[in-house]
Amino acid sequence: MITLEFTTTDFETYILVLCVLGSVAAYTGPDLPKGPFCGKTRECCRDRLDSCAHRILDTLCYCDEFCDFNRAHDDCCPDYLPVCRNQTAEPGLILQPCRHRGQLYMPGQTRADNCNTCECVHDERTKKTEWSCERDACLMSDDVVYGVNQPGLGWRAYNYSQFYGKKLKDGLIYKLGTLPLSAETQRMLPIEYDSDEPLPDSFDARQRWPGYITPIVDQGWCGSDWAVSIAAIASDRFGIMSNGAESRVLAPQTLLSCGRRHQRGCGGGHVDVAWNFAGEHGLVEEKCFPYTAKAERCPYQPHGDLIQDGCPPQDPRRTARYKVGVPYRLLKEEDIMYDIKQSGPVQAVMTVYQDFFHYRDGIYRRSRHGDGQLQGLHSVRVVGWGEDRQEKFWIVANSWGTEWGENGYFRIARGADEAGIESFVVSAFSDVTTAFLRAPARRRT
Repeated sequence: MITLEFTTTDFETYILVLCVLGSVAAYTGPDLPKGPFCGKTRECCRDRLDSCAHRILDTLCYCDEFCDFNRAHDDCCPDYLPVCRNQTAEPGLILQPCRHRGQLYMPGQTRADNCNTCECVHDERTKKTEWSCERDACLMSDDVVYGVNQPGLGWRAYNYSQFYGKKLKDGLIYKLGTLPLSAETQRMLPIEYDSDEPLPDSFDARQRWPGYITPIVDQGWCGSDWAVSIAAIASDRFGIMSNGAESRVLAPQTLLSCGRRHQRGCGGGHVDVAWNFAGEHGLVEEKCFPYTAKAERCPYQPHGDLIQDGCPPQDPRRTARYKVGVPYRLLKEEDIMYDIKQSGPVQAVMTVYQDFFHYRDGIYRRSRHGDGQLQGLHSVRVVGWGEDRQEKFWIVANSWGTEWGENGYFRIARGADEAGIESFVVSAFSDVTTAFLRAPARRRT
């Protein structure tokens, strides 16, 4: 805290500062009583003690540590510094406030600028008071929205309030979550279909198998896209392959909490590790282990069954957890389409840049607007395809809730590996109870 000497012409500025702060600042001058206040009893109280106060100009000033100058509200008595801190101020110095949108902020006070924090700082060397702001890229950007929404791009951008105030570097961790693919993962067993069956111009698993396709999930502020997409795909395929007899919504929380080995929980996960866990240990239903967007303690034994888990199935012929077969990779556009048409949605790992967080509707293509240096991998669920004015697209389920995109879905250009959407596509057959199993599609490895 600094004690200031005011001239008469300075007093109006001083009164303005007092009105803004709603308190008595620690300044002295010819128009402000100098005391003694704290010096009356030399009582300087520790921490905050509201009774440690004196009457001044029809209000109170305080002699406790809570009134230090860098606090948001400065209401020290004028003699607080010399009496309680044994400090004196540079004569004649008047600290000017920082200004923002008609409001005044004293040094040490802060304000938010989207995802960044700005602090009002007084430079003792230059005697100037200025804003000092962080410069991190934010998840939401007016510049990105303006750039994308210019005519000709084919999709629209929007600023989502649920993302406002978040940093882009954090969004790439906690709104995505897929860790880099190892060379071994990228060598995952590929399959190629041997079929002369013509593929339609459009296909939507939601229309082909109504009631079997898992609703959109909101992963929250947790990098669990890998778990959410795998659990949804397994759920879809259990319903499809059993003709509805084993239509279940399976719990991504099983993967997030129980498949912890080599994984980082909400900090990210490896898709191959998650698929292998789903094959070896299996999943339980969502109603038994609801999603919490946290890597909580796993309540299940590694090799237990649904009865031991306390999650009895609807059909007595099912006692084992819901497992999947060996995951396989799809390399070509036609094979991806055929696999979806025959067996249900598949998982794709795409690259996400800043503009994708703003997607509202249309057919997404990377716009080059925003911070192009920061990017991350994102696991999503491809549920179909189509064409719009001769432009081909995939229909994809995201995991950011139904308020984002096209009711939680997005369309992305097909056939050009846009944002890497076709570079790593993987799925697995669900381990449906034999009594319900239908013949899988013919394929060759």
